[in-house]
Amino acid sequence: MTYRERQRNYEDQIVTKDLIEFSKIYLIPLADWHLGATGVALDVINGYIDWIKQRPNAFTILNGDLMNCAGKTTSAELFDDLVTPDTAYAQVRAMLEPIKDKIIMITRGNHEEMVYRQVGADYMMRLAYDLGDIPYRPNGGMFGIRLGKNNHRRVLWGYATHGWGGARTIGAKVNKVEELAKAVNVQCYILSHDHTQNVHRLNQKSPPRSRISFKRPIYQKTDRRILINTGGFIEYVGYVRRKGYSPQDMGTPRILAELKTTQKGAEDYHISLHASM
Repeated sequence: MTYRERQRNYEDQIVTKDLIEFSKIYLIPLADWHLGATGVALDVINGYIDWIKQRPNAFTILNGDLMNCAGKTTSAELFDDLVTPDTAYAQVRAMLEPIKDKIIMITRGNHEEMVYRQVGADYMMRLAYDLGDIPYRPNGGMFGIRLGKNNHRRVLWGYATHGWGGARTIGAKVNKVEELAKAVNVQCYILSHDHTQNVHRLNQKSPPRSRISFKRPIYQKTDRRILINTGGFIEYVGYVRRKGYSPQDMGTPRILAELKTTQKGAEDYHISLHASM
């Protein structure tokens, strides 16, 4: 390793996944399971896991708070937890074992962060290791997924982080992922934490970056970006009801990335991005 490589910020290293055997993939971000808490919708979680398992071109990013790990100072009640953190971890690991080869990246949520800060135990790092050295970015990270079609290759660039702070209105929750889009320039943004599904577009006009000739007219192009807020998996019980939160959206958006060409027979290939809830 060179001196320059040693000096580089590890968190700046992009997580990459080569999927050139696919021209179309589904990316299903999973977060906020809160296993161990009362009211967890295990049937909904297992439904998403089965959906990913059954489709060769379906993949996931684990975006934090898979475990509840309530403490004395958390909103979730310590004595309402049904299991210890170790038992919750074992359950998370067992549930994810069938799709371990489909996990692009793992991040850490604020609930797992609380355990790490108090006792130095990083359950999500352990999960990444136990499932087969999956790339781990505790504070969030950038990822690149390369697709292929007819000998053409294009990369989907994205960024996922668990999220921060509180937000009760839809606008406040959307504003957070828009703030992330100001900090990082990619095509797909994934933010969790607020337990409310949302899909939002943030497109920009820009000049072309390749095949530029001043001998003919030059036209602006549209950079299409998609902003994802993932949902939650807890029923309307406990602190969620007591504090007047809206009932959570069960589940998470499904992101569809497909390598397409805009003109028949042309080599103008690009990645088309859509998402549904």
